[in-house]
Amino acid sequence: MFKIGDYVAHYKEGVCEVTDIGKLDMSCSDRQKEYYTLKPIYNAKGTLYTPVENEKRQIREVISGEEARELLNEMDKIETIGVTDEKRRELFYKEALLKNQCREWVALIKTSYMRKMNRIASGKKTINVDEKYLGIAEKFLFGELAVALDMTREEVRGYMAECLEERQKAV
Repeated sequence: MFKIGDYVAHYKEGVCEVTDIGKLDMSCSDRQKEYYTLKPIYNAKGTLYTPVENEKRQIREVISGEEARELLNEMDKIETIGVTDEKRRELFYKEALLKNQCREWVALIKTSYMRKMNRIASGKKTINVDEKYLGIAEKFLFGELAVALDMTREEVRGYMAECLEERQKAV
């Protein structure tokens, strides 16, 4: 169970702060259940409610600073998504996002970033599906790493870009 003030990773909104825990007086809620009230840290206007029971695993604990550093150090070892069919790749992208796991986001980012760079290098346009899911995965991953490492999302973005560019040159 989380406490008020904890940061959690929400599968659709990214990092949120738990601002309250209790029963909700709303017609759409089960008045017998307790809910977390979540405030997305990168969306000042948003508020979410999710059951404390969390049976659907909509939220999880944000990774620690040590786990974040390990993830960044192992980023080169995380495999890309090896699906060439456009429709199937989009399904893999969606699944990767819904898993709400940093490693899945890294695989998605690496895949879509490398595809983008390869297409640009061969004079082709980028693909909207890759751009869309790259942006979502970056939002989730950079937000969580920023909280775990006490950095800004822009600092995380710069570090990740350096790592991906180094890998791209090695290919």
